[in-house]
Amino acid sequence: MRSFRLITLLTFCALLLGACSIYRVDVQQGNAITAKELAELHPGMDELQVRTILGSPLLQDPWHPHQWVYAYSFKPAYGTTEVRKVLVLFDKDGKLISAQGDVHSTVPPTAATAS
Repeated sequence: MRSFRLITLLTFCALLLGACSIYRVDVQQGNAITAKELAELHPGMDELQVRTILGSPLLQDPWHPHQWVYAYSFKPAYGTTEVRKVLVLFDKDGKLISAQGDVHSTVPPTAATAS
């Protein structure tokens, strides 16, 4: 009888500890810019046209108002963090000079689409 109680107690504890797994989620932050969106940009576009294609910039430096930074990071639940940055430069009249950065052809899967 004593060994039955011990086995039952150990089985219960093992089942209880097995239910204590850690759930992790994918974390996506910033503007996910694709190569297709970056290819749509061309010199001479105004700020509103760029904002329409890429969205609002994540960073707009008050000391450099003609420089927009689009930053993006993706941290999968179990993996390494991917960080990308796109820099968009305008002239004094608000016309696009250049847009450069590290982008990929597709956006990484989000937690909603990865299930």
